[in-house]
Amino acid sequence: MSMWIRRSVALLASALIFSTVCTAAVHADTFGQSEAANASPAVDALVLRPAGFVSLVLGTGLFVLTSPFVLLTRPHEIGKPFDQFVMEPARYLWVDPLGGH
Repeated sequence: MSMWIRRSVALLASALIFSTVCTAAVHADTFGQSEAANASPAVDALVLRPAGFVSLVLGTGLFVLTSPFVLLTRPHEIGKPFDQFVMEPARYLWVDPLGGH
């Protein structure tokens, strides 16, 4: 019984590895990088922008929580967490065009 389980697991693992390698090669040829990077405007407006708003709210909260530590240890680098947590989601939400992601 043990030999049967080992052979089955080995066969399943090799089939999964083979299918993963072949699938990646097929998908690489069908979509260009610029085509795959752009979402449709409807998906951007209905799914990604609300997620960007949630990211902005959470990022602002994280910035408020981390800013005292940054101000105590490295006050000259306060712009780095502000850009990462607040400005990037805000740029995505209000500046980037629809369907650009």
